[in-house]
Amino acid sequence: MADNEAVRALTRQAPPGFLSWVAVLVHEHRARLLALARSRGLDAEEALDAVQDSFISFCQLPEARAIAGVPEDSLKLLTVILQHNVQNRRRKHSRRQRARLLLEAAMAPGDDTTSEELIAQAEELARVNGCIIRMGRLQRSVVKLSLIDDQPREEVAKVLGISEGYVRVLVHRAREHLRNCGFPEDDGGPLVDEPWD
Repeated sequence: MADNEAVRALTRQAPPGFLSWVAVLVHEHRARLLALARSRGLDAEEALDAVQDSFISFCQLPEARAIAGVPEDSLKLLTVILQHNVQNRRRKHSRRQRARLLLEAAMAPGDDTTSEELIAQAEELARVNGCIIRMGRLQRSVVKLSLIDDQPREEVAKVLGISEGYVRVLVHRAREHLRNCGFPEDDGGPLVDEPWD
């Protein structure tokens, strides 16, 4: 629903003739780009998302309309953009998978783990999760992108529209907050019922 509204808004703002050359571009190259994305290991939905993102990136280039008039050149540029998109998606997926495996390994009981140690681990995980949930939205976003997704500071700053220095400050404050915060009942702060993505 929101996507349809965004497309309608984009259509209203598009300069005359914009949709016709974009439609031709998509029609000419979509199938080839989808096949390339699938051959790089993406499933059908991920491949479609990556190809759509590539067309959007292409259309935002100042010289896009001129390049679109030369099918060979537009396909080459779209292929390069798509390859970068696929690499980024695979890198993110790999980082998330590693983080999940590390968390599972940390939480998996060893042969010599006592029930008290398991309870302590579960309580620590609950405490950290509660601390993260109580952070401000911007700080949570910085934690997710910087500490969990392992994005470089300049990328986090660009995505969130803030300076690299402010990213550094928010990461430092987040680490301090995680070291020092307790359970909600310990510090009297209400637990905000907001999901942690």
